[in-house]
Amino acid sequence: MAPARKRLHPLAKVGLALGGLAVLGLLFWRSVHSAGAEPYTLSPDTRGAWRLSIEGSSRPNDPVLVLMPPSGYARELFDQVFKRSMESMSAPDLAGMPLVLQGELERAGAERITPDALLAMARQAGLEAAVPTPRCLAHRRAPEPDTREQLFFVTFDSPAFKTFRWNLASRLGAKLEADFVTPMLLIGTVQSPAQRWLPLEIDEAKDCVAPIVSTGAATGS
Repeated sequence: MAPARKRLHPLAKVGLALGGLAVLGLLFWRSVHSAGAEPYTLSPDTRGAWRLSIEGSSRPNDPVLVLMPPSGYARELFDQVFKRSMESMSAPDLAGMPLVLQGELERAGAERITPDALLAMARQAGLEAAVPTPRCLAHRRAPEPDTREQLFFVTFDSPAFKTFRWNLASRLGAKLEADFVTPMLLIGTVQSPAQRWLPLEIDEAKDCVAPIVSTGAATGS
């Protein structure tokens, strides 16, 4: 005669079920986290020259001078971020790297330098001659109570950017801090205007989500 099977207590069944759900949840979280950390890619079409542009600015956090990436650069990254995050995102009106903000220029004495002089200094520093090197795709969430507000952006290595900022600080004096603005490109925002994030003090150890790599060969190579 076969021995009688022991029946699990109902609470034990519930515990096993909850444990199974917990394991599935952990596996799902790891899958999402792993996918989010995969490199973002830029196609050969985004490898053109960057160009300088003077912008009409009125608010303190509005950029006066920006470095514009090739057409499609920000859009390619925006599409990839959207597919991974599934957030309801908005692209910034101006998809360029801020070089000087209106507010800092006013504090230093905007009348002391003309837009054309700013442009000349930026060109002399090599900002149109050297392509910035992307370091990572980064993400920032606003502190309490506005944690729904988010920013996705790219950080860069750009010696020409640093040269320009230091030269500008030397010309305008201590009221303009060379490190007040850092090389970055806004990609998308969630429930917040782009100006809400400028200037942005970057902490790559906390902000970086994934590297950015180029794919394929450049057009015409």
